[in-house]
Amino acid sequence: MKPINLLSLLNANRNLTPEVFNSYISHFDIKIKKSELEDLRSLVTELLGKIKEVNILERFYVGYTINQIGKEFDLLRFGDNNIINIELKKEDTGDKIKEQLIKNKYYLGFLDKKVLNFTYVAEEKKLFYLDESEKLTEVEISFLISELWEQKLIEIEDIHKHFDPSNYLVSPFNSTEKFINNKYFLTDHQENIKKSILKLNRETEPCFISIEGNAGTGKTLLIYDIAKEYHNRSKRVLIFHCGALNNGHIKLKNNYSWKITQSHYLKNYNFNDYDLIILDETQRIGTDEIDEILLKAKETNAMYIFSYDFQQCLASWEIKRNIPQYIKEQVSPKHFKLTEKIRTNQEIASFIKNLFNLRSRNPNQEYPNIDVSYFTTSRGVIKEMEILKSQGWKIINFTPTRYSSNPYDEFHIGGDESSHQIIGQEFDKVVAVLDQHFFYGQDSKLSTQGWRSEPYYHPTKMLFQMVTRARKKLHLIIFNNEAVLKECLNILHSSKK
Repeated sequence: MKPINLLSLLNANRNLTPEVFNSYISHFDIKIKKSELEDLRSLVTELLGKIKEVNILERFYVGYTINQIGKEFDLLRFGDNNIINIELKKEDTGDKIKEQLIKNKYYLGFLDKKVLNFTYVAEEKKLFYLDESEKLTEVEISFLISELWEQKLIEIEDIHKHFDPSNYLVSPFNSTEKFINNKYFLTDHQENIKKSILKLNRETEPCFISIEGNAGTGKTLLIYDIAKEYHNRSKRVLIFHCGALNNGHIKLKNNYSWKITQSHYLKNYNFNDYDLIILDETQRIGTDEIDEILLKAKETNAMYIFSYDFQQCLASWEIKRNIPQYIKEQVSPKHFKLTEKIRTNQEIASFIKNLFNLRSRNPNQEYPNIDVSYFTTSRGVIKEMEILKSQGWKIINFTPTRYSSNPYDEFHIGGDESSHQIIGQEFDKVVAVLDQHFFYGQDSKLSTQGWRSEPYYHPTKMLFQMVTRARKKLHLIIFNNEAVLKECLNILHSSKK
């Protein structure tokens, strides 16, 4: 994205044909609506009405959006020691103005510069300023002019490099302190679902809710944020995790007194003692357990949230019993679905999509953060994993079974978590192994073959679970599988062909 002189933008809009104007703003990677241009014109008229120096309109980023997060800023201008942000409104939206500027302050605060946050209301020609104590006041346009005039502009080679999406992708499990201290914001989509849910609670009967969301949609953050909201209101909360507890769960339990347990301990709890009961990763729970939960729930007036991602069923029996559908048939919960990808790195997401389906190729995508290495012995694989682990990479094992041995057991790294244990978590750099059993079928989709008996857990689903945990970098180790290596290299080099 390139910065632009605001007067140039408005002149182009007024005098160029629509075709040429669209081409012009495309050069700057600007997407702006007609109504927003009118609000901008009002602001520029006010600025130039006080001072005729057009250089105060120079080098604005218009409509910049942070990658992955989707957070948009109307106008940004960067100086050597400060950042000026101006939001444009057609009309006064009351408290929403302050809420938006507080969010902007949070997102821009990671750049380690003083942030000046303004909102201009076009209909009333009023300017509002959020000060350092987060007090919103109306100010004269001359205050903004003075700050623009005194700002020493800097050139930015690539604005995206200044915004690291991982700063804003807070996980209750991997960023527990940030989560507890409210160092995050929900997206509008998450916030709207949360508000709808908080309005649903009943006092005379149980309230059943289901929340569905695929990997990267922020499902875990949303349900734990709702739990935190209940805690803040002095309500009693119980969370059943349908799987092994991770380190984040333990932190919340031990350091912050959250009630979190595994679902198979449900007999130990009286549901009448709680106002909110959450079942996380509901797709993994057994039918007998869900029957007992629903039976106990009918004797209470608590809120029940069933959170799930059906794509993360890692065993055939989890797929066949389809617990989310079973719950729907039993109690008809109010259903919410998260659809917006907020945690997914576009580069990694594109590679993963192509890895599991060769027909999903994006020839314009480059992959500087995807690495591949090849070994013909399990000893070589293990050594590579140990080296990467020493360099801060997260090793994720295929989940072993108690009933039989599996080929992937020979490169299992003791002490590291399995694909089941990392559900709901995320890591900056992830390592995963593809052995000789992976192959591409006639449908161009990744699968496995050559097993002596059907694997207890689906290897391809476990692999998907592993690679979708990566936030910044992904390293695949290919073990004795030239065909899969060839396809991985074709994906990585597709943009160079």
